[in-house]
Amino acid sequence: PTDAKARAHHVLVNSESQALALVKQITFGEDIRMLAAEHSLCPSKDKGGDLGEFAPGDMAAEFDAFVFDASSPIGVPLG
Repeated sequence: PTDAKARAHHVLVNSESQALALVKQITFGEDIRMLAAEHSLCPSKDKGGDLGEFAPGDMAAEFDAFVFDASSPIGVPLG
């Protein structure tokens, strides 16, 4: 078993083009918390997109892979 933990902020949007535009803004120094509050569809937007601390397996598999292994936007089927 691993003791890996992560804490993440995210911005949930409807389209890949919107996600890529937000990634560009973040890359150029925009604050993800402000962007989440303005653009996210997730209730976590009220906390700046903060998902809190979590371990592998606590989130959707695609999200886990991104947080623990990758560095690009992902799409996760949430319904």
